[in-house]
Amino acid sequence: MSMTMQVGEFLPSSDGASVRRAVRGSRTRMRLTLRGKIVTGLLAAAMCFAGVTIGATQAESSIPPQQVTSYTVRPGETMWSYASNITPSGGNVNETIDKLVKMNNLHSTSLQVGQRLIVPQE
Repeated sequence: MSMTMQVGEFLPSSDGASVRRAVRGSRTRMRLTLRGKIVTGLLAAAMCFAGVTIGATQAESSIPPQQVTSYTVRPGETMWSYASNITPSGGNVNETIDKLVKMNNLHSTSLQVGQRLIVPQE
């Protein structure tokens, strides 16, 4: 005689009392109670808040705040020629180039016609 059992089925035990047995390998669906849903939601919100709080840092810059203007590169212009035009007399053109590279987040001193540069107002 073959006997199949359902999850949570009551079976008689040897002493006559009913015993509830679960079948191994059966799939049962787990459900969250209202309290479980609230706790899960609060934990998720706390993790998001912690991530935003920890990830938030104040931006720092090696260049102090200053007034700037925009300049569009013209044909035949190089970084050196432009920097030498805007460097005050007696100033160091290399320092001006370094400042322009940092301000514009450039990877090189090569310029393209039509490229816009952020330039400090002097």
